[in-house]
Amino acid sequence: MLIKDVTFVVVDVETTGFSPRDGGITEIAMVKVKNGRLMDEFTSLVNPLIPIPYSITRLTGIDDALVADAPTEEEIAPTVHSFLGDGVFTAHNVSFDLGFVNGTLSKGRIPHISNQQFCTCKLARKLLPHLPSKSLGDVTDELCILHSHRHRAAGDAYVTAQVLIHFLDRLKSERNVETLEELFSYQ
Repeated sequence: MLIKDVTFVVVDVETTGFSPRDGGITEIAMVKVKNGRLMDEFTSLVNPLIPIPYSITRLTGIDDALVADAPTEEEIAPTVHSFLGDGVFTAHNVSFDLGFVNGTLSKGRIPHISNQQFCTCKLARKLLPHLPSKSLGDVTDELCILHSHRHRAAGDAYVTAQVLIHFLDRLKSERNVETLEELFSYQ
């Protein structure tokens, strides 16, 4: 399948910690990208039904009061599943975001994601080997992509979508990568 015909769904989550087993999502954002364009987006705060640690609130600005009236993971699971559809699940650290999204889908009694997955962090390791850190902030700084809402799901999903578009354009022009199969092989 040609990359220009593929829908990538860039996902970012803010969470209460680092493990979906003992943590939860506090915010989720998803941005659909097709043929180098942002097509649609979804963002929601999420009530994880557990206290948000102070260290997370300091990092994200999300606290218990902010999510008190937000939908729970179980309530938001159908919307997340529907928005993702058959798109390629894409994130800057795909295993992290996918773990939390699958945990959310489980709470909504929806099967885990079986969509193809793509990681912009992995691709950054190949395309930006000189960069000591492949964190989203360092990658956006290197690519001169404005990243003004760090550690908020919508801001991080948006800039990850910009990174994806940049990387796909670069792979097409420098390496003639035009199909999804070629992209996965390169990654």
